[in-house]
Formats: sequence, C-alpha cells, structure tokens
Amino acid sequence: MAKLTSLKAEKRQLDRRAADHIRSHILDGIFPANSRLLETQLSDELEVSRGTVRSALAQLASEGLVKQVAFTRWEVSGSSTTDGWEIYTLRGALEGLGANLAAANVTAEDASRLRTIGSELLRAISERRFQDATDIDFDLHAAIIALARHRRLADQHRLIMHQVRFHMVQSGFLPKDYDELIAEHKELIEAVIAGDAERAERLARNHNDAEVRLLTASLQQGDQSGRLDAESV
Repeated sequence: MAKLTSLKAEKRQLDRRAADHIRSHILDGIFPANSRLLETQLSDELEVSRGTVRSALAQLASEGLVKQVAFTRWEVSGSSTTDGWEIYTLRGALEGLGANLAAANVTAEDASRLRTIGSELLRAISERRFQDATDIDFDLHAAIIALARHRRLADQHRLIMHQVRFHMVQSGFLPKDYDELIAEHKELIEAVIAGDAERAERLARNHNDAEVRLLTASLQQGDQSGRLDAESV
C-alpha cells in the first residue's frame, strides 16, 4: 500500500516563505525599526496559521531583524549607532577572512565572473541606478565569500548582510563617493584573482572603514555628551 507524502517538509517551506515575505518588508523599510508585528494581522495577510507566523518570526529573530518583547509581542529590531558600529566591524572581519581564503581558490571561470560583477557595478553607478548598485555590491561580496569554500562563514555572512541592509535602509546610508567605491571593488577583485591573500584580506577589511570611522565618532560624541550631562546634574 502506497504511503501518503509527509507534510512536514511543506510546513517547513511555508515557515521559510512566510519569513521571506516578512523579511523583505523589513529590509525594504515597509516595517520600520521598533514597529510592532502582530501575529494575527500577519496571519490574516499571509493566509497562514499563527503558528507558522510565530515560527517565521522566530527565524527572523535569530537573524537579528526581529525581537520578542517580554515573551508577549514581536517588534522589528531597533537601529542605533552602536548597532551600526557592531554590524560594520563584524562585516569587515568576516569579509576579510573570506577574501583571504577565496584568493587560494579562484579559477579562470571565477575570475571572469568576479570581473563581470565588477563591470555590472560600474554600469549601474554610471547610469545612476544606485539601488541596483547596492544589490550588485552585495552580490560581489557574496560571490567572494562563496569562493572561500567555508560553509559556516557563508552562513554568518548571509545573516550579517541582512542586518547591514536593514541598517542602511533605517539610517538612509548611501556611499558618499561612488568613484572611490568603484576603485575599492576593482582593487579587491584583482587582489583575489591574483591570489594575493594578504592584500585581499586587508582591502576587504578596510572596505567599510569610512562608515566605521563615522559610527565610532558618533559613539564617542555620544559618550562625551553623556558625561557632560552627568556632570551637570
């Protein structure tokens, strides 16, 4: 007698699909930082059970995009200067390691693909398609991480890049100098292709230096303001 097909896999897929929909709304800024997420409303809009929504929100919480408050309600995570500093410094560390490892694995086909992505980035910027340029930028770094052949690194990088995009949307961050951005990416691509692991790691780590410096200055200014307020009490 033939057995019925298990629905467990379908249920897990439904959880992931619900998470994908909610995540896209968060990363697009439709659900802003600190906004409340109602299980009932999400359940009605997605036409899935509250249990499925709860599982999806738990997944997004593990990604740092959602938080549960006092075990009673869900909210989109906040976005602060401290959050930004932590995200960008961690991104630099992960991408530095990835570029170092990738430099040992590049084939001629890989080199062609990296250069193609670099050309697409240049074209998007020259045509002032800056949102597309951001997406291509992310694709380039993901491609380099993939060349590291390090599954756990790739998993952690994917999570941090969700948080990077979230911070960019919430803070309105865009690169100030696109010519410099193009030059940085070209150098990184060529260092990886040349197999220069040390230089590739340094370039990847330094890619977010300008943003890290800005966030560090903001943190220091906030600390100083806090001390002055305390002294005036």
